[in-house]
Amino acid sequence: MKKQISLLAIAILILSSLVGCGQKAPGNQASSGGNGGGTTQGEEINLLLVSHTFVDALKPLIPEFEKETGIKVKYEVLAEGPAFEKLLADLSSNTGIYDVFMTSPINNWQYVSGGWVEPLDDYIADKSKTPDSWDFNDFVPGIVNSGRWTGEPLKGVGEGKLYALPINYESYNLAYRPSILKKYNLEVPKTYEDLGKMVTELSKLNMTDENGQKIYPIVTRFDKYWDLTYLTLGTMLQTYGVHLIDDNGEVAIDSPESIEATKLFVDMIKQGSPEGAGLFTWYEALQGFASGQYLFSLNEADGFASTYENKDQSQVSDDVGYALTPEGPDGSRSASIWVWSMGMNSASKHKDAAWKFLQWTTSREVMIKTHLSGNMNPVRASAWEDPKVAAMVQSWGEKEGQYLSVVQEMSKVAGLRLPAHPEITRFLDIWAEAVQKAYYGQETVENALKDAADQIRRSL
Repeated sequence: MKKQISLLAIAILILSSLVGCGQKAPGNQASSGGNGGGTTQGEEINLLLVSHTFVDALKPLIPEFEKETGIKVKYEVLAEGPAFEKLLADLSSNTGIYDVFMTSPINNWQYVSGGWVEPLDDYIADKSKTPDSWDFNDFVPGIVNSGRWTGEPLKGVGEGKLYALPINYESYNLAYRPSILKKYNLEVPKTYEDLGKMVTELSKLNMTDENGQKIYPIVTRFDKYWDLTYLTLGTMLQTYGVHLIDDNGEVAIDSPESIEATKLFVDMIKQGSPEGAGLFTWYEALQGFASGQYLFSLNEADGFASTYENKDQSQVSDDVGYALTPEGPDGSRSASIWVWSMGMNSASKHKDAAWKFLQWTTSREVMIKTHLSGNMNPVRASAWEDPKVAAMVQSWGEKEGQYLSVVQEMSKVAGLRLPAHPEITRFLDIWAEAVQKAYYGQETVENALKDAADQIRRSL
C-alpha cells in the first residue's frame, strides 16, 4: 500500500506542474471501451504514429480493438521528424488521409490555428458515445489540460477546448553508470558547471568499462530540430532562467544567461561525445547509453528508463542510476516536459470510429497494459495506483525507489513554459540551428544566437 500511495502522490504533484489550469471535464464525465455512438462496424481508420515505446506497446493490442468494435485499423509508423512533416502535409491539405495521429501540445498550436484538429469535448460529453466508466477525471489534470487552448497567440494554454488526449509524459533527468563513477572515484555532479568540468577532465582519459569498452563522458540529443532548444538544451536553459520569450514579452535567446549556458552545453558535447554527436536524435542517444557507451545521459530518462532497465534491450540494465538534472548558477533547478497525445483529424470521414479508437487507446485498461510494456510515464491516476506498475518501477535505479524519487522531485519543477503560438516549432528550429552553427564552428555562440533572435523577432 505504501508503494501505491507514493505513486499516486507523484500524479497529484503533477496537477500543477504543467499548466495552472483547473478546468473540469466537459459536460458529462466520460467513458471507455469503444462501443458507444453510431454504427461503425466495418469502417476503416488510418493512424499516423511516431516511433516510440508507446507504439511498440500498442501495436500488439490493436487486434483486440478490431475484434471488439469491427473497425479495421491501418497504421503507419515513422521517425519523429518525417512523421510530423507527413502529418502537416495531410492536415494542411484537408485530405483526411489520417484519422488519428500522435501529437503534442506545441504541435497542436499550429494545427488548431489552421482548424485541422477536431475538438474532443462534445465526444466526451455525449453519453451515447462515451460511457461513465471511461472516467475523464482519472486523467491527471495538469497533463490532460495541456491539450487545451483558447487559440489566442502567446496565451490561453490549459484553457478553452480540448484537442488531444495524453498517452504519456516525459520529463528530464540525468542517467548515469554507477560502476563507472565508482571506478573513477566520482560522484554525480550537482551543478551544470560541475558537470562541464567533469566532462572536460574525463575527456582527457581513455575511460573503459570492465570489458574494455571505450566510455564517453556524456550523450544527449543534438540534432538540428526544435526539440533541442525545447527539451534537452531547453531544460538546461530554463535552469539558467532562459526562455524563448521573457517576462517582458521580449525574445531572450541572446541574453547573457543564454550565451553562458549555450557555450557550456556546446563545449560539453564537443568534448564529451564522439564525432557526429551533433546529429544525434533521441534514438541515437537512447541506444548509445543502453549499449554502455556513455557515463552520463542528459535526456528524458524517465521515458528511456524502460529500455535502460530491460535486459533484452540494454547492456546496462544492472548498472544504471537516475539523478536530478543539475542546478543552475543560482542553485535552482528546472526542466521541460513533453506530453505525447493522440488527436483526431478534423477532415476525417470516420470521426465516430476515430473517437472509439481514441477512447479505447486512452482507457484505463489499455493504458496500464502499455505502461507495463514500457510506455512511461502514466497520465492516469489509476495507472500510478496499479500494483503491477508500482512493482515494475519501484526496482528501477541504483537503489530501491531511486527512479520514483527522481521523477517525484522533477515533477515539482517541470513544466510547459513555451508561449502558445502557431509558429512555435519554427522559432525553436531557428534557435536550434543557431546552436548547431556554434557546435560546428560556423559562428560564435554570441553571433549565432543574436542572428536567430533577430530572425524570430522579425517573425513575431
